[in-house]
Amino acid sequence: MNPHRISVKLYLEDPAALDPEAVVEPFHRYIREDAVGGIPIDVARYAHVVNGPGIMIVGHQLDYAIDYGEGRAGLSVTRKRDAAGPLAEQVRDLATEAARLSLLLQAEDGIGAAGRAGTGEVLVTILDRYEAPNDDETLVRAEPALRDAFAPLSEGASLEVTRVGGTRDPFAARVAISSARPLEHWAEGSAALA
Repeated sequence: MNPHRISVKLYLEDPAALDPEAVVEPFHRYIREDAVGGIPIDVARYAHVVNGPGIMIVGHQLDYAIDYGEGRAGLSVTRKRDAAGPLAEQVRDLATEAARLSLLLQAEDGIGAAGRAGTGEVLVTILDRYEAPNDDETLVRAEPALRDAFAPLSEGASLEVTRVGGTRDPFAARVAISSARPLEHWAEGSAALA
């Protein structure tokens, strides 16, 4: 399995506390200061879309978002192109970028703890439908890589990987981690994703 478009979402611990409009100015600053990976281009507002992407940093390789998909708020990072390395490495790098985004937001006045993402549950979506249809066969092929991706971040805790969505949806798997390391550990050692 060699997908090129992958998304990783960490769920916010207190989703009601985050005003999506509060991230617009910091997102613009993150672009100016090269605080996020890839080549960021602009900030887009989609907060009016129900269960949509919310507020995004749109980039050439990566998109960063306050993501309201599934009716649950989280921080997602989506690789759109220039994928390299095995699936487990790509997923781990995107999870690291999402953790870094959470730490950046927590340092912002007016956002603080509202930007904190949890590490006990992660949604991984493979957006290449040809490469990864949303079926049980794809789950069997992807599960070892997803376990490898999160094993270093879970302190040997148990991992449960389940497929979500229907066959018309992109392949998505929810990874439940019984005892994940703190968010700060996930953000350590992030490789530049440019």
